[in-house]
Amino acid sequence: MKKVQILLALIFSTSLVAQEYTHFTEAEGLINNSVNCLTIDQYQNIWFGTNNGVSMFDGDTWSGFSTELNPELVSNSITAIFASTNGTVWFGTDFGINRLDGASWDIYTEEDGLGDNRISSITEDSNGNIWIGEKNGISKFDGAEWTSYGMDDGLPFGGVNEISFDSNNDLWLANSIFGMIHFDGTDFTTYNTNAGLVSNSVRTIEIDEEDNKWVGTAQGITVLNANNNVVDHHTMMLLLPEPDTLNPVVDIAFDSQGNVWTGIYVDYLVTVGGVAAWNGDSWTGFTDDEELVGPVVRALAVDVNDAIWVATSSGVTKISEPVLSIPQLFTHSEMSVYPNPATTTLTFDFDTPEEITLTNSLGQRVLTKKMNVGLNVLDISSLATGLYFIKSKNSSFKKVLIK
Repeated sequence: MKKVQILLALIFSTSLVAQEYTHFTEAEGLINNSVNCLTIDQYQNIWFGTNNGVSMFDGDTWSGFSTELNPELVSNSITAIFASTNGTVWFGTDFGINRLDGASWDIYTEEDGLGDNRISSITEDSNGNIWIGEKNGISKFDGAEWTSYGMDDGLPFGGVNEISFDSNNDLWLANSIFGMIHFDGTDFTTYNTNAGLVSNSVRTIEIDEEDNKWVGTAQGITVLNANNNVVDHHTMMLLLPEPDTLNPVVDIAFDSQGNVWTGIYVDYLVTVGGVAAWNGDSWTGFTDDEELVGPVVRALAVDVNDAIWVATSSGVTKISEPVLSIPQLFTHSEMSVYPNPATTTLTFDFDTPEEITLTNSLGQRVLTKKMNVGLNVLDISSLATGLYFIKSKNSSFKKVLIK
């Protein structure tokens, strides 16, 4: 017992001194406080795309790029930014793209083969191709030529907010209206609320080493496994004031420890937002004035030291040595649910007391009920038909179809 107490004391004493927040604004050298996007290059320089140009921070000094200083830059309002593996840095705007290669600037627009000048995201696949998410589709640059895909090719209306790649180098596209779209190079396949997503308004997608898709939407996160089956929902990573109980996600990033970081911002009724991190057991939130330079979170990046860089409309915050909630030391209880599909009743079997929450495919909480050890029968005759998700405090996630 004494050894356990000493161990816990060491954990908590380390936590108290490790975490640090550093804010960067125009006063420190940032070209503009309204930061829309950020990227980290191979030398760990941090690049920031703002509403009035680009800043680069090497850890000591700042460099600035703007149309006044660099006439080749097509616009000061940067909507996307990306540092590629070959050392070039790409800047997306509403008027096309710039590529900076050392001191050399290139400009790409629709006249060069870009599908749409209005850029939402820029990324790179494992073969070194640059992929662009646009307001009306996607484009690929292989170093010499552009290839574009739009509605005529089967891509749904609504554009692409972000592009991620699975282990097969297939594309997974975030669409604002119709959900998540899979592109295997030939066909587009849509995953929406009918497939279990918490919302069809998808803002961001990140894919982990096991090919799990973390889908950030206007109402939270849905997680799909490598077989593209829904395995979890996260809709309340941060506790927000009523009526904003669900968490609109703007960005997702992974650190080297496997923790999932998400940026959250409510852009209606009230201005609230923050950052939350999932350690596989629970969420840790970062929301107050000391932790973040502002509540309007727009993008995240993780550097080589696992520091989290948070872009906001008020500047940038660096979270160094972040301390997350300590995972609970218990074994999840077993939950058995049947029949599935069900019509009028669901039967639960628990080996410990539990409280279950039932949500529909839109992420809306339908009911919450305490369960006893053993068999529990739940009347579902009043529920509409469709796919539902069952989650309890200590048990594994389940899904059930009600006919």
